[in-house]
Amino acid sequence: MARRSKKRNRRRGSPEAKLTDDLLVEILRRLPAKSLCACKCVSTRWRGLISDPEHRKKLPQMLTGFFYMSFNTDRCPVVARHFTNVLRGEGPSISPSLRFLPLRYLNILDCCNGLLLCRIPKSTGPATFQYLVCNPATEKWFVLPESTWSADVPIARLGFEPAVSSHFHVFEFEEDEDGYVKEVQIYSSKAGAWSQKDSGWNIGLTICSGSRSIFFNGMLHLVTYEEVVAAVDVEAKTWRIIPMPYDDEYYPFTIDEAFIDLAQGNLYLATNISDNLTIWVLEDYGSEESEDWTLKHRVRYRRKFQLDVINSDNGCGLVSIYPEGNAIFCVDGDDKMLMSYQMDSKQSTLPVAHVLGHDCQGPYLPYVPNFLESLADGQ
Repeated sequence: MARRSKKRNRRRGSPEAKLTDDLLVEILRRLPAKSLCACKCVSTRWRGLISDPEHRKKLPQMLTGFFYMSFNTDRCPVVARHFTNVLRGEGPSISPSLRFLPLRYLNILDCCNGLLLCRIPKSTGPATFQYLVCNPATEKWFVLPESTWSADVPIARLGFEPAVSSHFHVFEFEEDEDGYVKEVQIYSSKAGAWSQKDSGWNIGLTICSGSRSIFFNGMLHLVTYEEVVAAVDVEAKTWRIIPMPYDDEYYPFTIDEAFIDLAQGNLYLATNISDNLTIWVLEDYGSEESEDWTLKHRVRYRRKFQLDVINSDNGCGLVSIYPEGNAIFCVDGDDKMLMSYQMDSKQSTLPVAHVLGHDCQGPYLPYVPNFLESLADGQ
């Protein structure tokens, strides 16, 4: 009798088995990002729902941490890769060594929606290289075919929108003798080939190589020294120039103090001028005739943080805006402390575990895990 009852209970299954996929996704989307990460381990069904590109649009994005490098001539190797977790151990474990890759030496150039763009040396010599794109969450990777350009290319960026497609794009920008972009070469994982086009921006633009790029709406967005955000689509057919906001109180500012990011589907721009963090959001992105930046937040961060370590010769470096748009991360102080400032509550935090060290250097690449199994025909 007991055995028959046990079988009957097994057939009935758990209560969640009675939920439709749409209803379960609606429940999952109300969870905080950290809890959502744990939910992917509940069952293969839950993992599939969380990984599905269509459902990803509705689910919260989880900023797990940052990749960065350190440089120290007193150790071997001189250059080392690091990853710091901002979830205090609650997120997935990420190894900066990327041990699943069959090579040791690589340089992480960019990170976009869970994929890393890496530069790897070729056996033909140190002046030649190839690109590799990998997903640390699934340990999938793919080596790109060679481009027609070599190590002369100073700027390469990655474009990937998993909610739209599992395919990715890699952008290479070639400059003329004055530093202006003259050509772009784009690799499409869907086509499996590179394409080359002349610059379509109607003015000379110099990309700020130390700044982050943002890929959304099918376009790569870059900060330029001409105080505009430049954008190009994956086919190099659409080229856009978006003027940066004019700030009466803090203008002019050097472009090294400007930073762009994506949060809640909107393009954000942040500046750090004379102890002031100023954050703008771009309204009416789709309309080129009515693009207006709206001031979202301004704070005197040194006064707000109230920390002696802030009073150093090193300025505050903007790192990332949280995907939900309610917090900003920055690195400051001689020991390069990673801090987060909550814009909603106007509170700042400085976890001791986020002291990165005086020898660390950017770029600080924010990492949001992506559990899509496909890497567009990768390994």
